[in-house]
Amino acid sequence: MNPTSSHHKAFLTTDYLTQLIILLKGQGFSIERILNQSQLREEDFQNNSRISPMQYQQIVENAIFLSQDPLLGIKHGQRLNISSHGFVGFAAMAADNLGQALSLAIRYARTRTLLADIRFHKEDDSAIIQVNRLASMPNTFPFVVENIISSFIAVARFLMGQQEEFSAVIKLAYPPQGNPSEYEQLFGVPVLFNQPYNQVCFPEFLLESPVSTANAISRGLAETECEKLLAQLDHGQDLVTQIRYRLEKMQAFPTLPVMAKALNSSPRTINRQLAQLNTSYQHTIDEARREKAIELLDIHSVSIEQVSIELGYNDPSNFGRAFRRWLGQSPRAYRKSKV
Repeated sequence: MNPTSSHHKAFLTTDYLTQLIILLKGQGFSIERILNQSQLREEDFQNNSRISPMQYQQIVENAIFLSQDPLLGIKHGQRLNISSHGFVGFAAMAADNLGQALSLAIRYARTRTLLADIRFHKEDDSAIIQVNRLASMPNTFPFVVENIISSFIAVARFLMGQQEEFSAVIKLAYPPQGNPSEYEQLFGVPVLFNQPYNQVCFPEFLLESPVSTANAISRGLAETECEKLLAQLDHGQDLVTQIRYRLEKMQAFPTLPVMAKALNSSPRTINRQLAQLNTSYQHTIDEARREKAIELLDIHSVSIEQVSIELGYNDPSNFGRAFRRWLGQSPRAYRKSKV
């Protein structure tokens, strides 16, 4: 593969797509049809090459079109065993308990893909994994979300063995792509649609579930390899994460020139690097604003006008229009639905 011919930076591992290709070939589809318009060859998947987000998206679009299966992401994720995740999987498998395995997986997730930002937090008695979009993939992001969630559930069940049933609720921030009942049948847990975030929510006590394959030495070796992979990620590959980090630190939503100065870069360079990640500065800002808006609207003591100001909108009506675009309802309606 010639990375420069794609006009987009190649930083996604081919490991996961290799499994998808095997699945499609098993259904009778030729490699030529699967890789159509991706500028990739079958040899690229045998040499552990890296590909761009645009190439990934093209193959996923081809796969969904060929299979006519909108829930292909779930089925593909279920086929990934823990070794499919490379050193991240080995580190998780050697963890002491599910909570430690989860921490390791999230810390090193970007060594496997930068299409999504995976976060973890606790709320009441629940542990919550949240999948946020990094690259702009409007057509295939549901595939990415469902792939990550189904893979996580499969790995969690593997690590827990028969000790405890993995009970959870899945929340998706979009309408069902197929039959809603089929989602629950495939995931094995309840699924809610049109939610504020893409999340897996499960009881916090499950984090203490021991992992039968725990091994401190093996975990240390796997973590060392993961750290090496993190160090290899260059500035451009991780630019979205750096911008999100800066936004949290600034507690503001600065213009592109201001952000460029903070990153010791230029607006032109940032625009070019974000385009290579199939996203934009405006999209990154909008995603951050959306998350902050939901966080603040969940605090009923904060007025909608205050939320608007916190997000950098001088006119609350502009905030209202943006929020409708994000969630399909007004800030007031969203807050009312949470009472």
